[in-house]
Amino acid sequence: MADFNALSASLQGEVLVDIAGGFFGPRKALDDERELFEHVENNIRLAEQRALTVCAQLQALLTCEDCMKELLSTIGVPAAFLSRIESAEPWLSMKLPFALTREGQYKKCVLQTYERLYEAFGFFLHGMPYEEKDTEEKHRRTTGYYRYLEWCDELNERIVKVNRDHSPSQVLSVVREMDVEKIAKQKAVGTVNAQTGCMPGDDLCLMLVPCEGLKALELPELPAPDKKIHTGHSVSSLIKKCAQEIYHRERSNVQRVMDELKHN
Repeated sequence: MADFNALSASLQGEVLVDIAGGFFGPRKALDDERELFEHVENNIRLAEQRALTVCAQLQALLTCEDCMKELLSTIGVPAAFLSRIESAEPWLSMKLPFALTREGQYKKCVLQTYERLYEAFGFFLHGMPYEEKDTEEKHRRTTGYYRYLEWCDELNERIVKVNRDHSPSQVLSVVREMDVEKIAKQKAVGTVNAQTGCMPGDDLCLMLVPCEGLKALELPELPAPDKKIHTGHSVSSLIKKCAQEIYHRERSNVQRVMDELKHN
């Protein structure tokens, strides 16, 4: 009898090890992925802030929010995101380009800042390409906002699957059923029905990632400076034309900004 009890205990131990591996293994993998996901989220938010900062610098160059909306409308970009930017001084990272006239200099400043804005928005939305040595796939891209949203949905799908296929209640139920004596006593006096929701363990389910909150970070796609749009003109030519109009309409404000740039 003693040998039988020892064999039973050994078998139960092996089963428990398998159960623990099946329960905690997928959860550990998801915990590791979620930690990486949150690390990448920090990078995504930093890229968003950089994009909005460059946008604020362009708005400062254009002298006002209405002028910024005018430029965006000219190139077909919605301006709703402007409410998210904070004031910034354009001369923080701006060096005056060479031009024969102050007007030409101003138009170059606006265009150069838009080019930086296009690059910053692209980095945020699509990531940045890079090369990785000693790998089959040498050309890679950092995680951008769009891929990050897809990853969030994929991660939640895996979380739902693990919660469904490796339910804490199911695991605890299997472990309890391995105690033959205890099960016999429960059958004699009555036990809790797991279907009523009283079985402990459901509070151990993995929580979903709040993807909805990430959608508030979205920024619009910007057209490339050399892109031809429906008017037949390139984006860069439209930007310079808009800058020219603002220069003549807001001359005193533009002069103030350009003087600040000059003394940088």
